[in-house]
Amino acid sequence: MAVAGSDVDLMALAAIRPGDRKEKLAAAVGARWLEPQPAVAGKVHYLEQDFGFTARLDRDDRVGEVSFKHNFDSTIPIEGLRVAMPEDDIAAVLPALKLTELSQAVDRFGVLALDGSAMLNVHVSHGRIMGIRIASDSAVYPGKGLPPLPRPTRSFDVAIVPGLRPRGTVAADGWCCGLPRGITPLQWPLSTATGFPLEHYFTVRVPESYRVKGPQQVALALFGEGEQFEESPDVSALMKIVFDGRPLPTAVDEHVQPFLEHLRNRHPMEFRSRDILCATFAAIWLTEDAFTGAECAPPMPVVNVANRMCPLPHWLQVSAAQRLFGWDGKEAFNPDYLLHKLAKHQPRDKWDILLLAMTERDDDPNTGRQPCDSIAPDSNPDDYVAKYSEAWNRADMEVSYHDLHFGGTASPVQAMPDLSPFYIEFEETMGQINMGGGNGQLDLLTMQIDWACG
Repeated sequence: MAVAGSDVDLMALAAIRPGDRKEKLAAAVGARWLEPQPAVAGKVHYLEQDFGFTARLDRDDRVGEVSFKHNFDSTIPIEGLRVAMPEDDIAAVLPALKLTELSQAVDRFGVLALDGSAMLNVHVSHGRIMGIRIASDSAVYPGKGLPPLPRPTRSFDVAIVPGLRPRGTVAADGWCCGLPRGITPLQWPLSTATGFPLEHYFTVRVPESYRVKGPQQVALALFGEGEQFEESPDVSALMKIVFDGRPLPTAVDEHVQPFLEHLRNRHPMEFRSRDILCATFAAIWLTEDAFTGAECAPPMPVVNVANRMCPLPHWLQVSAAQRLFGWDGKEAFNPDYLLHKLAKHQPRDKWDILLLAMTERDDDPNTGRQPCDSIAPDSNPDDYVAKYSEAWNRADMEVSYHDLHFGGTASPVQAMPDLSPFYIEFEETMGQINMGGGNGQLDLLTMQIDWACG
């Protein structure tokens, strides 16, 4: 094994209930515990993908809710129930728990009041329990805390300038495709699944009013996994340390030593995030010197017994600039095709770039407000006007952006993600990101990413 086994106490997690102190939850989480930062508003979500558990702390540092997802250990009981338990067995355990009537949908739900103010919520799908949530209906949750900057009063619209440019071209507002600048090969983010280099999607200058990590951090580079269907157990066991509070091990097996060296040399301003499909994203904040610095070529992928079952990422063979002309980069130029219009011509070099141009906007009334779907006052503290809501239509609002924007009105393809007023929203055109025809959002306070397909 690459690293020691988990010290998360799943039995103790299953016993956590609303009202328990934060210290009890931290003891169950063990070495993976991360003290919640103000920007996450009490949410403890970093165990969801590996252990199927989430929680949220209230303003008094007591547990307000716990959730056990479909991937939680199905042998451990929670109020007598178990994840994956057949719905026919529920009545024998909790006869008072009644599920909604079965209709054409495959999902059914049940709610039951427990002792105190806690409510048990059960989600059944295809005849089995898929989720269990226990929440206090009296919990008062913290907000995102005081932001490090005044709320922005302007949004910023970023558009791709048509026409591929040579690699290294001066890019005052940033670029997409091509290579990152101002980092070293050792600092190039690697996949937590395979240990192979992530693809650089774009680097964008960050307006002053959105530089939440400090005034000297003037730009942001985003990297991602793209097409990845395999995972190395040994590599991922080590690399996933970046998502929780565990220290780096002092020694590992020889075949994962190169990946430990990478973790020891991570960029000091690198932030990691995972999407719902467990794909890795990395964002690196850059100083002015780094933003205008030299290009960094991708590091040579380390291939050994640890990850040789994983195919090398496609972008190393066909770059984003080349994929403007199809998956293999060989499409004939078509002036009516959007991506060909952006490129204007076939790339002359694998690492050609598309320049970005930024425009300040003062016409978006949602600038400086926390995006929200709900119109309930306790869920919409800033009176954000959701796109196409009744309030939006009454005000006859018309707000749209180009390929990326800072703040203002969000246009997620599906549900509104958890965002602060300091966020960016970006389209697939920003470096040929595969989001299934949808778009993505990155909160600059929490540095967590979300995206949805169209």
